[in-house]
Amino acid sequence: MENLVFALSVTGPIFLMIIGGYLLKYKGIVRDSFIDDASRLVFHVALPALLFINIYSSDANPAQEIDLLVAGVLGTFVMLPLAWLLARPVSPMDRSAFIQGAFRGNVAIVGLAWIEKAYGSEGVSNSAGLVAALTIQFNVIAVALFVLYNKDRKFGWRVMLWELVKNPLILGVIAAIVCRLLAVRLPEVLHDTIQYLASVGLPLGLICIGASMKMRTLMRSSPTALAASLLKLVVAPIVCLLIGLALGMSPEYLGYLILMTGAPCAISAFVMAHAMGGNSQLTANIVGLSTLLSVVTASIGLALLKVYF
Repeated sequence: MENLVFALSVTGPIFLMIIGGYLLKYKGIVRDSFIDDASRLVFHVALPALLFINIYSSDANPAQEIDLLVAGVLGTFVMLPLAWLLARPVSPMDRSAFIQGAFRGNVAIVGLAWIEKAYGSEGVSNSAGLVAALTIQFNVIAVALFVLYNKDRKFGWRVMLWELVKNPLILGVIAAIVCRLLAVRLPEVLHDTIQYLASVGLPLGLICIGASMKMRTLMRSSPTALAASLLKLVVAPIVCLLIGLALGMSPEYLGYLILMTGAPCAISAFVMAHAMGGNSQLTANIVGLSTLLSVVTASIGLALLKVYF
């Protein structure tokens, strides 16, 4: 019971922030223009600042970080053939959305928010490299999926590589690594400014997620959306956990792995589905449903981890 209470203390505030964002939009306190601007601020400034400052100040164990990267990235690759097989009965036009929903998680906002609540800033710094690796992996695989299932789209390596190179989250991680390798000492005023920007990222990002949710869309969620959500929230963390155990990861790093890979489907999945001719309605259903269910699945996963490890 004590472990479940701890788990709910981690996931509960994040869930309430998301619901709070929905209520703010419902009451008209925030509008679409604010959500768009705030989302850009979070993605382009606040989250890169958060990743930068935590990696820059990190005393992480390199061996454990490598194992974390291997478990997260390899687990995602394992999910692909599984999701592809389960997508066979689904309409060909829906398969890209289904498969993407089964592996693409909101690691940069929800995942990091969970980890910060459970393990503090040290946990964020230790798992920041995984955020960058998964961000690259998610985008490459998702683009390939939409091209595969939408014959009208031509695959452009140059465009995709450029999108990855200029990704603010990846740039924030690279900048921090370069500063550490070169032993760059930031002036206190610059360090504190970045810290202030970083502190905005997670709460504002959670509010934007909630404000972007559409309950009417969620109520129309199909069995297909539920199946993809359960793959993302239950199967993916179990697969990654088994890999982490095989690598001999510590309980703390297993906690990072479960919370990161158990994060709900990212809103960026909807954006990509809409832009590349996938089923954006199905993707929206997966995003909303997995967001609501994730508080249950992540709480149970974290509680079980505390009991057995």
